[in-house]
Amino acid sequence: MSQRKRNKFLFSIAVVIIVTWLVAWWYEPKLPETIPTHWNIDGEIDGWTKKPWGVYLLPVISSISSLLLMLLPKIAPKGFKLGTAQSIYELFVLIMAIFMFAVMVLTFESALDQSVDANQWIMVGIGILFVLIGNYLSKVPKNFFLGIRTPWTLSSDEVWYKTHRLGSWTFIACGFLVILGGFFKWSTTLLIVILLSAALVPLLYSLVIYKKIEGFDES
Repeated sequence: MSQRKRNKFLFSIAVVIIVTWLVAWWYEPKLPETIPTHWNIDGEIDGWTKKPWGVYLLPVISSISSLLLMLLPKIAPKGFKLGTAQSIYELFVLIMAIFMFAVMVLTFESALDQSVDANQWIMVGIGILFVLIGNYLSKVPKNFFLGIRTPWTLSSDEVWYKTHRLGSWTFIACGFLVILGGFFKWSTTLLIVILLSAALVPLLYSLVIYKKIEGFDES
């Protein structure tokens, strides 16, 4: 990755984090003393956090997680460096920071208007996240931090490639289904099952395709 692209990423992630803190600061005087921070499977608020943690918890988590994700590739074991996947990895870090910003705003809006169905919109957001991830998943070379990392994908370049090509489609398809289900208020349980299947299908496929390509030593 060129230094120019690296600087562009660092600038973008800094902007998102700063905006997250500024928006939290802007909302604080408008918010009640307790902020909803957890919803049950039926979309009902069942957890609250008092100010200031209720306001600034997500900015803190977003800042720390973004920093840690940026540092992790520097300590990757030999043979598992990101290499050409560095730009995709950094894009995922940026997308996650934006996603957490959106969740924060949704949380604040729920605190101001408890009729807001947070579960519905969080599911829509997760669906969008899965579509974005799926769009890049097939382009990720074998590495230690990013992708569908099973013993079988990490043991074979061909298994890695085939698994991620399938995973790309399952993430995109399941993401669109969850977006649709979020808008039409499908059961949260059903949406969670759809999301889990996006990862479970390629995981099982990696085992099957490894057996077909490499086989297992039965001695």
